[in-house]
Amino acid sequence: MGPCWLLLLLLAVLLTGCSGGYRLGTVGGKQMHGLRTIWVPTVRNKTVIPQLQSMVTNEIIQAFDNDGSLRTVGPEEADAELDVTLTDFVRMPIRPEVLDPLTTAEYRFVLIGTVTLLNRKLGRKVINGAGVSGSSFFFTQINSPEAQRQVMPWVAQDFAKRVVTLVTEGW
Repeated sequence: MGPCWLLLLLLAVLLTGCSGGYRLGTVGGKQMHGLRTIWVPTVRNKTVIPQLQSMVTNEIIQAFDNDGSLRTVGPEEADAELDVTLTDFVRMPIRPEVLDPLTTAEYRFVLIGTVTLLNRKLGRKVINGAGVSGSSFFFTQINSPEAQRQVMPWVAQDFAKRVVTLVTEGW
């Protein structure tokens, strides 16, 4: 019986590891009870970075689709409506060049915004103007604007993941 018990114990440990990511209870607590669908209109962009709204909107929709807690739909059939406004971006110097300490070698790019979620079933806002930020690092190249342009998809993806976490987990 020794090898059978060992096999069962190993199987139990492996199956327990597969259950990560599942949640018990409702999405986001009582205020989100009954929500199954969400509409994500185009994000408002108050920053000076052009065309950022479409990139961030697509990343938020993709993050909801990957999460699976809420299904993204059009405005007519949605249980909830997500309003996101991009308000600012910050480029913070992280590390200087080794040979020239007055020149920055690495930056952290932070995108800042607000999130409001309207629960249409309750008829009220369950998240009202919550602050969200997403960030990524980039190294300075000869062409700093090009380096910044290349890092924007990662910043948008991090921002989108944080929005979805805020909505689905209620933090």
